[in-house]
Amino acid sequence: MVFKMLHSPLAGTAGVLAALGLLAVPLLRLTSARPSPPAQRSAAKPSTDDLTPAVLRLKLLTPARSIRLKTEVGGILLDLTDQAAGESEYGTSLPIRNDALDLLLEADLGDAPSDTAVFLTVMPDGREGQTRYTIGSGALTQPLRFNWHQR
Repeated sequence: MVFKMLHSPLAGTAGVLAALGLLAVPLLRLTSARPSPPAQRSAAKPSTDDLTPAVLRLKLLTPARSIRLKTEVGGILLDLTDQAAGESEYGTSLPIRNDALDLLLEADLGDAPSDTAVFLTVMPDGREGQTRYTIGSGALTQPLRFNWHQR
């Protein structure tokens, strides 16, 4: 009699339901587990995840002996020598934090007797391009602040 019960459709259905019940416990743990917190990053050095691809457009009204563009932590984005007057573009990655970017522009414009200007346009991916400039002659050092806060 016991042997005949194992061949009945009711016993087969009970066996399938028991197998699904055994699988349900690990599946429940997989699907309802809370995600683990992300690992903490050190603040000393930005990782490549913190960098935003961008294009820098440099416009010089007169030739320059050298142009150097640094980040706030001293990383060099551009280091150019003997630049002709005109426009040039460079691809780079920028450390934009909290929708703000601080750069330091150092330009040696030579011995020109009159003032000239250096324009820098920053065009990061996903943000509007912004232009800053400095006017002067000789050796110039100018901090530049770019800000993309919503208004």
